[in-house]
Amino acid sequence: MIEVRILNHNFNGMPLFLAKLTQRGEKISNMNDLLQLYHDCIHKVPSNALLSLPHSTIKRMCHLTVAITGLSTKCVSQLRTHAKRATFMSTSTQYSAFDKRKDNFDDFGNKYMREAYNIVEEAYRKCLENGVDKDIASYLLPQALKKSLVIDANLADWEYMMQTRLCYRNSLETQEVMRKIRQEISHYCGREWVINMVPNCMLQGCQEGKFSCGRKFEL
Repeated sequence: MIEVRILNHNFNGMPLFLAKLTQRGEKISNMNDLLQLYHDCIHKVPSNALLSLPHSTIKRMCHLTVAITGLSTKCVSQLRTHAKRATFMSTSTQYSAFDKRKDNFDDFGNKYMREAYNIVEEAYRKCLENGVDKDIASYLLPQALKKSLVIDANLADWEYMMQTRLCYRNSLETQEVMRKIRQEISHYCGREWVINMVPNCMLQGCQEGKFSCGRKFEL
């Protein structure tokens, strides 16, 4: 089962503080003045209009860190592709010995996949028992290996990932992960933060041309 949790964020009044910082220089003469402005803004909810502005500097100063468990290696790879400045850290097949963990793969209810995974797990276990290095033995592990992933990114990068990875052209698993992250952000940080966290077809039309899925996204 895929689970998502927000570990850390400053999706709060930071955009409001930064916007006012640029506009009220005449009222800031010292650090106390700046800190007063910060404390006046930081717990307020930013407006939809402010969060929709194409002001990349403000968005880059708003960070959120998310943990995900139970996703596949294939999904990790897809999430990392074209992710711009987002930072990823996942469980490693180089250092981890997955023979010590049960339920390593998702067979999607397919008996042929389960049979193949059983063969892989047995071969992997024998390699480790006979002194093969974990890094070398990991080449046996398929893309279905379940991993844990932590993503740290700013607001602009989260919006970009949602716009590209919620799209129906992605695998169902990747769509599920992004939907769950979006739900967590909406629940814990506020719905205003996810206004632009939708595929491009809902914002400015599909940009994929002949590769378009032909379906408009629905939340």
